[in-house]
Amino acid sequence: MTTDTHSRTDATPVRAVLYVCAERGLVTPTLGAERAEQEGRAFAAAQGMTIVETVTDPYGEPDPMCRKGWRRVRELARRGETDMVIVRWPTAIAPDHVQDLRHREVNQLREQGVGVRYSWAPLSQQGPVR
Repeated sequence: MTTDTHSRTDATPVRAVLYVCAERGLVTPTLGAERAEQEGRAFAAAQGMTIVETVTDPYGEPDPMCRKGWRRVRELARRGETDMVIVRWPTAIAPDHVQDLRHREVNQLREQGVGVRYSWAPLSQQGPVR
């Protein structure tokens, strides 16, 4: 039985990209970036997902396509190398004041057969973003 456009079977682990977009220090990640990564890894493990790559961006640029890391996420989706993107919360994709950019990006991933899941506890119980 296939479950997505990449012909993955139920026995095959979901390949996930962990996307972390948070403020970072000059040399080391900030507490927020560390928590986002830890939370995403714990979420993936609890869901039986395999993280194939962790992609990071500094927080601040509202348009995801202007971020090198997000373009990498899109490339992995386009090449069929991931089934899911794990991100801490919606504003890591795009801030609330530019929700249309967030919807554009989530829709673009869906067209590639890739879902988006949020790892932050209040949102993590939801299924893939539609």
